[in-house]
Amino acid sequence: MKNWKVWGPIVGILACIVGVYFYLSEDRGLELNVKKNDPVAAKEAQTKIDKSFETPVASKVTEEYETMTNAELIQEVHNMTHQKVEADKKWGASEITADKVQTLFNVIKNKDFQNGSTKDMLLAILEPWIRKDFSNAVSAHNRIWSSQNGNIGKATRLLTPEEELDYIEKQFR
Repeated sequence: MKNWKVWGPIVGILACIVGVYFYLSEDRGLELNVKKNDPVAAKEAQTKIDKSFETPVASKVTEEYETMTNAELIQEVHNMTHQKVEADKKWGASEITADKVQTLFNVIKNKDFQNGSTKDMLLAILEPWIRKDFSNAVSAHNRIWSSQNGNIGKATRLLTPEEELDYIEKQFR
């Protein structure tokens, strides 16, 4: 009987843990922060993202790049990366469009930077974006974030197309 007093509660707790585990691991239609792989939804989302990328931007928006300081240009690229990456915290948002990427690239290319490596970093980030290649977005975000002495909000991965589309709709529509 003495053993039951010791082992009874332990067995009960373990049974509860196992029960909760199996309950949560069953597919009950709950998302539990795990995105299911739905190729059709991903393709539809990517099509909408591509259309958004090609949407013309008012020249007034891109003309502002000409008067931005170096720090403002760095922050603009940083804000753009937020559309593409997962991070605990994101401050600032700027929609990525072909017009904006091309204009930013040209402005930065023709601008004097006291630190040439910052200019090179920004051009290296933007150059693939011109071709709609955003595979560098996580490293781009974290390079800029690190150069700004960031300690909260490190990017951990690229967003799925569905997540990115949701971000675009919440931030820009």
